Formats: sequence, C-alpha cells, structure tokens
Amino acid sequence: MKRYNQQQVEELLAQQPEGTNTKFLKASHNLWIRFKNYDKNAPFVLEDAGVPVALVFITFSARSKYANLYEIVTLEGKEGCGYASEVYWEVMEEACLQGMQRLKMSCTPSSVTWHKRNGTIFWAVDPSGSLRVDQLIFRNKEAQLTHREFCLNHRLTALPPEKARQQFANEGPEDHGFGEKKLAKVMKAIEDVQPYWFRDSLSLAESTLEEFLG
Repeated sequence: MKRYNQQQVEELLAQQPEGTNTKFLKASHNLWIRFKNYDKNAPFVLEDAGVPVALVFITFSARSKYANLYEIVTLEGKEGCGYASEVYWEVMEEACLQGMQRLKMSCTPSSVTWHKRNGTIFWAVDPSGSLRVDQLIFRNKEAQLTHREFCLNHRLTALPPEKARQQFANEGPEDHGFGEKKLAKVMKAIEDVQPYWFRDSLSLAESTLEEFLG
C-alpha cells in the first residue's frame, strides 16, 4: 500500500475511463484539494502488480485519535475483485498503528451492506441521508466483528463520546425533512443494517464513554 500526492492522483485520473467510479475519484480528489488534505493526509493507494486499483481518502487526527473516512474508491473496471475490502483493512491496521482509536464516517444507502459486512455499527442519519458511524477501531475484520457481536449484548461498550451522542440525538430519519422517496431509501438502509442500527441505545448512559471505560 502506498500514498499518492496530488500530482500522482491527477495523473491517475487522466488515465481513467469514464464511469461512476471515475466520477467518485474525481469528486474525492477535488474534496481533498478543497480541504487541503494532500499535505498531511495523502490518500492510501492499493496496487496490484504495480498497478493502482483502489484508493482510500481518510484523515487521521493525533489530537482526537479519530480516523475520519471520506471515500473508498475502486478504480473503473477493477470492481468485484475484493480490492475495496483489502485496502480498507490495510488502512484500518495503519490507523491503529498510528494511534487512532475511533472511526467516523457516513455511509450512503447504497454502501451500507458492504460496511455492515465489515463490522460497522450505525447511529444516526446525516442531512444527506447517509447513516452515521462512530465506533472503536480494530486492526482486522475478525476483531471488529467480534467486538460488534459483543456490543449487541453490552451496548454501553459501543456508545460514542458524549459530544457525538448529543449530535446524533437530533439526527433521526424523521429530523431532516426528507421527501417521500428519499425517506424510503433511508428507511430501507436502516432495515438493511439491522440488527446493528443502535440508535435506540444513545440514551443508555449519561456519562461519557471515557468515564464508562475509565
């Protein structure tokens, strides 16, 4: 796994055929430029026989110990080979090695089943209709899945910090004024991630996660 700078990603984009994944890559690249993330958080790139096949756009915060995942992009024509899962878990291992403790992301309705297979717990709905994630990070899929199954019967262990809980409290599927079609997509996504939709557990503790564990 490598990290590409802005010029390398632009050169890669110039070689890509048109398609949905190329649009995702371009949007992620533009976001990284706008957020000025290339200097400190260059995207991770998975190569197969020296050929780039998937990228992860993610930031690591040494202060908060959070990894914030923005996008996983499999390059156009490289779908269906397991590259997204491979690069995801390589990046999770790297996050742990760099001292990250929690993962934050928003999963679009079309991606929630993929994230569900990789051990994700879901808490709320963001204004775009994606499902919010804030969870402990483990270095591999087996450990992440084991932790999630433990959390099914020990929900306090899964709770995000108090600040996140307060934000998520006002982010139910009914809180954003979605139209009928969009609301139906969101509700379908929530159905698809069961039993790992933990929204009803947000009020289980009044103390912070740090106090509970500490």
